[in-house]
Amino acid sequence: MLTFQDYYEREIQPQIAAIDIFLKSEEPPYDTDIVGELLDIPPSEWQQMLQEEKISFITRGIFFQLMKRGSSPLCGMFRRAAELYLPEAYTPEVIAYIFDLPIAAVRKAAKEVGKKTFTDAMLPLVFSKISLAETRYLF
Repeated sequence: MLTFQDYYEREIQPQIAAIDIFLKSEEPPYDTDIVGELLDIPPSEWQQMLQEEKISFITRGIFFQLMKRGSSPLCGMFRRAAELYLPEAYTPEVIAYIFDLPIAAVRKAAKEVGKKTFTDAMLPLVFSKISLAETRYLF
């Protein structure tokens, strides 16, 4: 059975790592095409976003503003986490909201783990209890 943890490890973590390396190794202004690719935003959406915001160059701050607006799964997760001020502890409800997972699946996973709140380090354990078939995510 594929789990949300499998999806997260294969799709989200490499994207986070690539963004981290990019931000640590590149100097602003950042290449707009590269940023759009890193954020996995479709080119037509990316160009529309840049036009609407009247953006001709991307600084670090603008990078994160654009990340909050993007439609990719990572952008959505980042936006929802930022709305909650990047929590240090997660309830099943917070996990479901940030990661766009069905609340029933997260509650069931939390019950299997035997905890009511979770740290960042504990999220993989919860994710490993959620069948990918129960989510909206695909490989």
